[in-house]
Amino acid sequence: MAKKGKKDEDKSNPDSVAVKEGNSALPEKAALEKLPKDIQEKLKVIKTKLDKFQKKVLEKFDKYVVGITLLPPPNPADQKLPNVLTQPAEQKQQDDKDKISVLVLVDDSDSKKMSKFELRDKLSVIMSNIAKEIDKNLIPQVVILSELWQNCYDGKYEVLQLIALSAPIFDRGMLAAIKITEVHKTMILKKFEKYIVSYVLAGSLVQGRATPSSDIDVWIVIDDTDVKKMTRAELKDKLRAIIIGIGIEAGELTGIKNKLNIQVYILTDFWDSLREANPIIFTLLRDGVPFYDRGIFMAWKQLLKMGKIKPSPEAIDMFMGSGEQMLKRVE
Repeated sequence: MAKKGKKDEDKSNPDSVAVKEGNSALPEKAALEKLPKDIQEKLKVIKTKLDKFQKKVLEKFDKYVVGITLLPPPNPADQKLPNVLTQPAEQKQQDDKDKISVLVLVDDSDSKKMSKFELRDKLSVIMSNIAKEIDKNLIPQVVILSELWQNCYDGKYEVLQLIALSAPIFDRGMLAAIKITEVHKTMILKKFEKYIVSYVLAGSLVQGRATPSSDIDVWIVIDDTDVKKMTRAELKDKLRAIIIGIGIEAGELTGIKNKLNIQVYILTDFWDSLREANPIIFTLLRDGVPFYDRGIFMAWKQLLKMGKIKPSPEAIDMFMGSGEQMLKRVE
């Protein structure tokens, strides 16, 4: 894996240890002052409306709302919203230049009396009515966490990308986590896509215990199967240093600093941990949400869920269940 001379090849070569310097994001106030006066006034009006919307929504649904964020204007080249963002037909006909799209992220883990989608639809109607009282051009899009995670399991990352480009209005920590991890993921894929097997969000954020001060735990699995000119340990150490450096750069770009907690595994070590029934790996597979996967992490996750990875709690439950079924058949 000697250092290559071509610039485009250098992006995917882990032997190239230099991390490109990114321009730090301007502080919001300084950026606002650079805009024309009429744009500044328009943004102030929008902010007032968004503050009213946030206050009313939190008064009714504070327990469930994880975050509220202003979405970027739609791309004229692609007017189709991701499937997870539902929108009434009459709203689609609205003039886009006046539309203020807001994404409301809802924690549906405690939903017991109705299905998750019934909850989403009910909240969508109520929040749409709240928005209309403030401004008919204010369009809330309700996304439930379980549906967002399911999109990740299915390899659909469009909503993550939208959140990364959005401007948070209210956040319990999840929006910030999605924003910085999406930026960090994009940066390391651009540099090392050939070697990245999986990029996974884990820890308290996906276990429903997150707070605004929580660390953002990410796990990155790197393919080391074609390493020829260095040891696997050297590869891991070199890539880990680069990936953590890019994490610091992502923190500077997003303004979300000292939050990323990055764990780097090489593929052979990951398989070895599974073979030895490492409980940390079981927890990662059980709770982790892939923000990028080349078809390996989800296969492991599914095998764990099926009780095929032993000796996991799922495997023990499956074994005990099969014994009970055998007794019933004998009887």
